[in-house]
Amino acid sequence: MLRRSWLRAGAPLTALILAGALCGTSNPAQAAPTGPDATAAPTIARSSAMNFRLATTEQVLAMAAEGNGKLVTLGSKAAEGKGVDGGVTIQVTCYLDMTLPHGGGSADADILLDGWFTCDDYIHLGVLTVELFRGADRVANTTAVFPYVYGIFATAGLSTCTEGWYFGVVGATIARYDLNPPSDSLTIISYPVYIGCGPPPTTPPPATFAVTNPGNQTTFVFDSDQLQMAATGGTAPYTWSATGLPTGLSINSSTGLITGTVTKLGTYTVTATAVDAAGRSASAQFTWGVRREPCPTC
Repeated sequence: MLRRSWLRAGAPLTALILAGALCGTSNPAQAAPTGPDATAAPTIARSSAMNFRLATTEQVLAMAAEGNGKLVTLGSKAAEGKGVDGGVTIQVTCYLDMTLPHGGGSADADILLDGWFTCDDYIHLGVLTVELFRGADRVANTTAVFPYVYGIFATAGLSTCTEGWYFGVVGATIARYDLNPPSDSLTIISYPVYIGCGPPPTTPPPATFAVTNPGNQTTFVFDSDQLQMAATGGTAPYTWSATGLPTGLSINSSTGLITGTVTKLGTYTVTATAVDAAGRSASAQFTWGVRREPCPTC
């Protein structure tokens, strides 16, 4: 049951300052998100059991005074034979808090919600649930369960941004069975915040498919010659063809290599064409002059 709503103003993770060490990591079962956006993006769920050995009762109370979370206290009956009044009272004070939903800014950014609780003494069992909502739909959640800890931290979120109004719900059940009451549950709800994603990453335009122009060519009649044609920006392999080649020359359709022995004088206008694997075509045009050698016997 949701006991109370709290307005969050983006308080820092004050509880983490008091963390002594990470005690372990769990892979909790994650309930399936619901609603039309439930399958819009993969979800993120991570949790850690945290040891807040350095936290005193005063520090826990100070965090509660600075934040907008919620306190809970478990207290024992007086132990026999202790103290002037025949007994002492043992108490464990815990503080539950959360961040506002945060992240976004670009289409491929995470949207995250962090929740945690910390106590001034160990507890036998802690359960922390972090739920992220977009509008009325729960889009991500994680539940972390650890025994014998001083606190738990957990994150739930989306790995791909979807614009909208987000809010979080974080709940905890804290149990220490030698105290009275032995357990308690508490829940907080964040203020809704709008998270934008920005435009999706732009796809660079495809490279222009073109046949490299080799420039004008000159060959003496009855000489052999060769010219390698090339293309850029297309999808290999290419299929080559050419028109207007000097008499005696031909082009290899697979390699684009023009070879042969020219046998007729003249100036030829050559058009070399390549068709790539995607069916696109490109051409280059140049002249090829066939001249008589000035001194054939020199």
